[in-house]
Amino acid sequence: MGMKLTEINVSSIQEVVRRRLCISCGACVSVAPAGSMRMALDEKQGIFVPEFIDRSKVSGRGVEFAVCPGKGLAINEMSRGLYDSATYNIFELGRYRQALVARTTNPLILENASSGGVMTRIAYYLLEKGLVQGVTSVRFIYGSAGPRTEPFIARSLEDLISAQGSKYCPTTTNQLVRQCKQAGGRYLFVGTPCQVGALRLAMKEDKSLLEVFPYTMANFCGGYRDFRNLNEILRVRGVDPAKVTFFRFRGGGQPGSMLARTNEGQIVSEPYPSYVYYRVAPKQKRCWYCVDATGELADFACGDAWIKRFLQDEYPWSIILARSEFSVRIINEMVSEELMKTEPVSAEEIIDSQRSNITSKKYRQYERVRVSRLLGITMPWWDVELPRGKSSYLRELRVLLGKTRLGLWLHKIKYHTKRYLGLR
Repeated sequence: MGMKLTEINVSSIQEVVRRRLCISCGACVSVAPAGSMRMALDEKQGIFVPEFIDRSKVSGRGVEFAVCPGKGLAINEMSRGLYDSATYNIFELGRYRQALVARTTNPLILENASSGGVMTRIAYYLLEKGLVQGVTSVRFIYGSAGPRTEPFIARSLEDLISAQGSKYCPTTTNQLVRQCKQAGGRYLFVGTPCQVGALRLAMKEDKSLLEVFPYTMANFCGGYRDFRNLNEILRVRGVDPAKVTFFRFRGGGQPGSMLARTNEGQIVSEPYPSYVYYRVAPKQKRCWYCVDATGELADFACGDAWIKRFLQDEYPWSIILARSEFSVRIINEMVSEELMKTEPVSAEEIIDSQRSNITSKKYRQYERVRVSRLLGITMPWWDVELPRGKSSYLRELRVLLGKTRLGLWLHKIKYHTKRYLGLR
């Protein structure tokens, strides 16, 4: 039998940060009284963390804590409330009405996309039709610390293209919730699965957000590392982060490539995913205990189509899980207007294509949680029943030890040795 994590192990925003469960989303700041909190970049940790400005206005235990996804959430209950009439309910993928692979027919979008460009094309379609007045987006900005992320509201195709590309680092997308509400209008919320989860928690506290954000979209997600890791990826390749004027983790097709340019004309490019194996910092702790690989609380959930029959095609493709009636209708409209090409795909093909993330986030969690409890590690909670017997306690212990400082140093030595020998 499985196991559910039903205990909330933290009681305040301060404790979420102290226990390293903060995911830098900014949800707490977006609902706290104006002027009471802000998101601050902690370069020592390489993440954004909430900072208290006026303690007389906020305690860290009120609504700002209620909307925090760092502590965990009732993802199964929330999914059932949102998509109870969905055609399928699969443990690995969540509830959905339709599964397909797709690609945009717009060459400009496809040129800069990491795969099929469907997230950008759907967002632009909703803007074109006037169904939304803006889209939550994130772009890189550049300074003396190196490339860092900045959330903004995209209102045009140019804005959306400027935000293209995966962001395997902290993003404070949920900070935009307050800004969107104050500006008025309707918005498409685009974020990671946990950021969409944070918005869903905020909607429970403030029903007006249901009208502000009638539509949501999430990318499939395997978690992220912090800005220290981003900078070290550049340094290992002879790039000074302070001189970078353009950076992307992925783009230019599938699987795409990392690309960096500096103010001195230096250009460094490396195919995905070879560069991601270098790490000086572990994946964020909250990501390690996450159980949502496919955006189970988003109307549109999109990811790479790592499926052999599509990887052999001349065009890159993306997976779309359409969870709501609205998302199915929009996809059908876009296909009929020849804005997007689609092909059917089975749940088995999607699961196989996302095997790595699903294995980590779904299959191995039971043993990981049991080992972590024995070690006294504070974890987020979920109402998802975790299957047992898919991993081993020794394996999870070994992985947890690999996230210690000694483990990271050993990994660096192994990485550099392989590069020196031409094995990576």
